[in-house]
Amino acid sequence: MTTRLVVVDVVVTDGSGRPITDLKQSDFEVRENGNPQKIVAFNFQPPAPVSPRADISYKPPVLPPGVFTNLRDLANIAGPPTILLVDALNTQLKDQMYLRQQLVKYLEHVEPRRNVAIYTLGARLRLIQDFTSDPELLHEAVKKVSGQSSLFNQEAQTFEEEFPGLDTDSSDQAEAQMAQELKDFEAEQQAFQRDVQVRMTLDAMNELAHNVAGYQGRKNLVWLSGSFPLTVFPDETSNRPFNTVRQYGDDLRKTAALFSANQIAVYPVDARGLVGSFMPDASHSGAAYGRLGGGARMGRDMQQASLALSTSHDTMNELASQTGGRAFYNRNDIDHAIALSVAEGSTYYSLAYYPEDKDLNGKFRKIEIKLDRRGLQTRYRKGYFAVDAQPADEKTAQAEFYRALAPEAPLATALPFIVRITPPAKDQEKNKDVVIVDFSVLPNSVTFQSQGGLQHAQVEFMSRAYDPKGKPAGTPQANMMSTELKPATYSDIMKRGLRFRQVLTLPPGKYVLKMGVRDGLGNQIGTMVARVEVPQA
Repeated sequence: MTTRLVVVDVVVTDGSGRPITDLKQSDFEVRENGNPQKIVAFNFQPPAPVSPRADISYKPPVLPPGVFTNLRDLANIAGPPTILLVDALNTQLKDQMYLRQQLVKYLEHVEPRRNVAIYTLGARLRLIQDFTSDPELLHEAVKKVSGQSSLFNQEAQTFEEEFPGLDTDSSDQAEAQMAQELKDFEAEQQAFQRDVQVRMTLDAMNELAHNVAGYQGRKNLVWLSGSFPLTVFPDETSNRPFNTVRQYGDDLRKTAALFSANQIAVYPVDARGLVGSFMPDASHSGAAYGRLGGGARMGRDMQQASLALSTSHDTMNELASQTGGRAFYNRNDIDHAIALSVAEGSTYYSLAYYPEDKDLNGKFRKIEIKLDRRGLQTRYRKGYFAVDAQPADEKTAQAEFYRALAPEAPLATALPFIVRITPPAKDQEKNKDVVIVDFSVLPNSVTFQSQGGLQHAQVEFMSRAYDPKGKPAGTPQANMMSTELKPATYSDIMKRGLRFRQVLTLPPGKYVLKMGVRDGLGNQIGTMVARVEVPQA
């Protein structure tokens, strides 16, 4: 049975939203499912000091030639790292330009030494700028954030606009029935599209969580998005009103639990800004509301639009609440909302405890934080799933690993590792097309299970080569290492790393290597990219 340390980051503010910075461990009480827990570790992350723009630059550690790692040391950066996710998948095209303008405005005043990464979500998740505190790099990255149109974020024509001659209230029974069938078909198509859209969004969220999991401590994710409904209610105008009902709460909570487990607090920001009236404007044809009963139909449409806005805000509030963040919507100063998200998530207390209940039965456990001082507001993750480390479904795990090794996939940091790449020398006669890849995995991040006095683990290594155009080259190398380590060997590996060697055979040319490591028991993934040249003999 595994005993795990539960870490909870707590943001504490007064009634005006100002951070409280003078609390002690004795001021906090932690309860799990109503039962008091003993705090075994306590730490305070103070506000980042104001420093001149001159000392912003992050300088990566200098590694020996041919040595690469998928994790950077962010110790000298002010505050926790910030991830900006620009969600074009769930944002109407008309709102994306405004969102981009607000993002540029925020970056013009980004605090010195604030470490920021920028992702976009369209047909897939893209990393357009890895963590940096250089404002010039961030501005260049934002230039790549162009409006992305897809089937999911275009405003589709309504039934009445697409078929202006058909009326579900017609006195002609055949016409009314045809109109109703077309309307039901349209609603079911939209429901199917929404299912795909939600699945793509949650898959991208899970991928992003794995990408940044390796960075220690709290991470703040600012999710810039338009609409993502938690619940879709019955369509009262349909003959089959419950065919389009959807409830995504359970899926969202699983994603929130993954974020919480990796100390990622989500700050959703509504990309639509301040939403005005739901009255139809000049862009609507008016045909639907000009016939008999048009007033009632207009009322239903306005009610549905209002309900859709409310449910999307419910999603934002739910994800923020579950992860210890805060939602921002119905405001025109999106740039200020981003700044508030970053500032609030940069001053917090970290509490850690070992649960009194040792039974990892997979159930959700509710966390409550109580303060000894009144009048203060707290934000923290609301719980976790008590799941023991079990081998992942091999087919699903392999598919996820292969996706992470695609040339365009962002780097994953949940499993940190180092590689040394040794290409053949120019004057090398023997093995002149052999590239050696030596892995060294951070052993503390690998799941070991004790059985019969031995330490068992499963670690998969994979290397793929691509030419400069992204086409596969050579033969991919994949190996699964299974360990049965005696105490002395285990102790040695914990000091020097878990090592493995792969050999790639490549003809002369320039290549991009995508290398990955997967923890078979914990299903954590790490990936990295390096360039290599095989010279002509």
